[in-house]
Amino acid sequence: MKMNSRLGAAIGGALALVFFLLGLNLPDGKAFFFSAAGFWGGLALAGLFFNRAPAPDSTLGKAPEPAVPASSPVADERDVFIPGRNFDEMLERLGSNESMLNVVLNSMGEGVLLLNQADRIVLMNPMGEKILGTSQKEALGRHYLEIVRNPVLADLLAWSKKENISSGEIDFMVGREEKTFAVSVAAIHVEREHLLGQIVVLSDITPFKRLMRMRTEFVANVSHELKTPLTAVLGYVETLLSGAIDDKKNRGQFLQKISDQAQRLNALITDVLELGRIESGMYINSLESVEVADVAQQAVELLKAKLEAKGIVLKQEIPEGVRVTAHREGLFHVLENLLDNAVKYSPAKSEVRLMAKDRGDGKLEIAVVDRGLGIPREAQSRVFERFFRVDVSRSREAGGTGLGLSIVKHLVEKMNGEVCLTSEEGKGSTFSVVLDKAA
Repeated sequence: MKMNSRLGAAIGGALALVFFLLGLNLPDGKAFFFSAAGFWGGLALAGLFFNRAPAPDSTLGKAPEPAVPASSPVADERDVFIPGRNFDEMLERLGSNESMLNVVLNSMGEGVLLLNQADRIVLMNPMGEKILGTSQKEALGRHYLEIVRNPVLADLLAWSKKENISSGEIDFMVGREEKTFAVSVAAIHVEREHLLGQIVVLSDITPFKRLMRMRTEFVANVSHELKTPLTAVLGYVETLLSGAIDDKKNRGQFLQKISDQAQRLNALITDVLELGRIESGMYINSLESVEVADVAQQAVELLKAKLEAKGIVLKQEIPEGVRVTAHREGLFHVLENLLDNAVKYSPAKSEVRLMAKDRGDGKLEIAVVDRGLGIPREAQSRVFERFFRVDVSRSREAGGTGLGLSIVKHLVEKMNGEVCLTSEEGKGSTFSVVLDKAA
């Protein structure tokens, strides 16, 4: 029992180390929490084995049996897979509680592989089966390279045999999708010098990698968008300073250009800050019952000057008293952005409609309909992406930042709704927002 307790503590400690290392691969604030939780959880498991009380001795009072001479924990030099010499045998050597370990392994959200000395699989948990696309029954006894051919994993396993632990990232196909996994490998020793096998933990970090790519792309796009108007402003300022300021005929035009670019910069920075607030969860804290007609009227009043400048007629078809569960300011910005887009990209003296209809399923659909140029079918799935523009030059001429529809999408999702687009080139576009009706 003493040996079992000691070895049980060893495997618990090994698992603690593996989960600690796995946590280090996660980005930002999640790393500390996962590392600490995994580390102390593993130590608790080690303590559980270490402190287990021995079962009542049924041989109490009998003469003690002769001591069995200590023998090497492994009879052969290479612990190849043989039916019967698998996970059960490894558990026996480690003195572990099989049922308890199985519960832990089967409930983990990470894939776990246990390899013997010959790099053959002796255990695979359900998540490992899902990740690798094979069952434990099919994988048992096979070399890991028969299941997953990846040079990075091979290097990590080789390094772990030398340094006890290793970690990295690997990419491989899961079904039809390429995913990225954080991999932690730890060598399992029965005694200091004897390697019993290795444990491999695979954690899907694809969403985090995708988020990091989005951040990188966002920073690059913002930098580009800021650089364009700044370059224009600097150019006009240099022109004025080099003597054009005395040119009464053209200096007014230069100053107007500077003003236009400064306004564009201000609009871009405002949209970036607003999008950041929305995504951080600081913008919408709670939802309430909001009267749609009231908020719509405020948005229309704000755009009144733009409507009059282009001679566009706005038809508001929202019944009084219709209410939705939403965030009042958030709904205002949604309608403002959709109406502003409709005005920007509609021809002069055309018509824009703002209407609402009860869908009969507890939802209310609010739609903004224009008679503009429409959006090509191949671009419709991307219009809600940040900085995506169907026509870059036309969008910039109209004063667009490329963030308006992205803000709309995020706001609507925060209000538990959905936004969609139907459009036909040459006939116009309809943007629809669906929200829950309020009682």
